[in-house]
Amino acid sequence: MTATATTRPTDTEPAGQAPGIRPRAPRETYLFTATALATILAFLLADPEPPLVVQTVAIAILAAVLGMPHGALDPLVARRLGLWRGALSFGAFNLVYSGLAVAVVALWLVAPAPSLVLFLVVSAVHFGGDWMRERSPAPRALAGAALLSLPALRDEDAVAGLYATLAGEGARSVAAAQSALGLPLLVLLLVLAVVAARRAPHEAVELGLVALLALTTPPLVFFIVYFCTLHSARHLREGFAEEREQPRRLTALVVVAYTVIPLIAAGVFLAATAGTASLDDQLLRVVFIGLAALTVPHMVLVGLGDRALRGDERASAHPPLRAARPAAPPRPRARR
Repeated sequence: MTATATTRPTDTEPAGQAPGIRPRAPRETYLFTATALATILAFLLADPEPPLVVQTVAIAILAAVLGMPHGALDPLVARRLGLWRGALSFGAFNLVYSGLAVAVVALWLVAPAPSLVLFLVVSAVHFGGDWMRERSPAPRALAGAALLSLPALRDEDAVAGLYATLAGEGARSVAAAQSALGLPLLVLLLVLAVVAARRAPHEAVELGLVALLALTTPPLVFFIVYFCTLHSARHLREGFAEEREQPRRLTALVVVAYTVIPLIAAGVFLAATAGTASLDDQLLRVVFIGLAALTVPHMVLVGLGDRALRGDERASAHPPLRAARPAAPPRPRARR
């Protein structure tokens, strides 16, 4: 297994770049910057807050088209990690992967509020991995926690309403806790941006824009822009780069297949629960419970890839000593 098993700190750096040289900004930085600035200006100048049902439909469509494909590369990641080789092991991988996803959905239906908290914690770790990958997990997780808490600092009632739809009225207290932690986490996020600026200025720009976007736009609008134009775009670019040795047609086929299958499952769930709530509430639940279900197995794979890469890095940093060749016996002198 090679070091390309998962996305790494040097994904934005040219091959062979010397340590200490600042990496170039990747393409998704420009996409996110342009989209975020346009969105921020629109809300500052005109405040065109669309109805919640419009935001919900938009996030459902954009998450399906732009968000879900970045996790659809997981079967290929698993193959690079050696988790499957042939048809039988591929079937076993899919069984375990889908089993984890189903278990998350079942847990959410049984214990929605604790599941929401667990989803937010897992998401904080996952989203924080968009930056400072060379550092320990703690600052990345704090950056992710800030990202998820700042919308509640702007509009606690809106976030509480979303959480109540997802996990019942008891989940409103989660939004209150995020609002209370919002200001310290904002300060921490800005400190992390300053720290990141020394090594990767584009990460500082992204972190600053994430904070500004969260504080100036509605929660769902913020999530749509961040998730689709930065997080998913970054993982898609990196995923396709890691699969560059594979035929592009195969990679595209896997992405399409593993995007369509969850969408079919979501459609079945919508049909089965029709009439139990308004359509926008149903869509909201399908989007976020579905994301939670897919995030858990996705993060398990990312974690396995990280462990494998650290093992590769340790092996390359401390190569095994070659055994010394035994000295050749002295050549006998020719008799005179």
